[in-house]
Amino acid sequence: MRPDRALWAALAVLGLALGAFVLYQRGPTGMPWFPGCLFKRVTGLHCPGCGMTRAAFATLHGDFGRAFRMNPVGVVLLPIALIGVGIETVGWVGNRPAPFRFNVGPRAAWAIGYGLIVFWVLRNIPAWPFTLLAPL
Repeated sequence: MRPDRALWAALAVLGLALGAFVLYQRGPTGMPWFPGCLFKRVTGLHCPGCGMTRAAFATLHGDFGRAFRMNPVGVVLLPIALIGVGIETVGWVGNRPAPFRFNVGPRAAWAIGYGLIVFWVLRNIPAWPFTLLAPL
């Protein structure tokens, strides 16, 4: 194990935990310093990540249905990404290969990218049922 890497990983986890605690306590509207979505502010359209702060807030309070309603793609992909980063971090800190990897391959990576673009376009169509993809 590399102590310097362990320190960086511990600081990152501590930062994430602190951020989650502040979000849990104050909520998305109780943080006036939080910038919000610049894309939404400039264009008036929803980006693929719009609603994720409110979805994280709902998740922290156990309201998974509301979290899914805020950003269904993000609620599914973010935990998978966090697990993947966690696995890679374990290998990085231990200075050895990760215990296992999510080997999605290039086709799946492209499919996820295209899927995000399709989600981005569909959630901005102002007609039912596409309005269900926009955050509340």
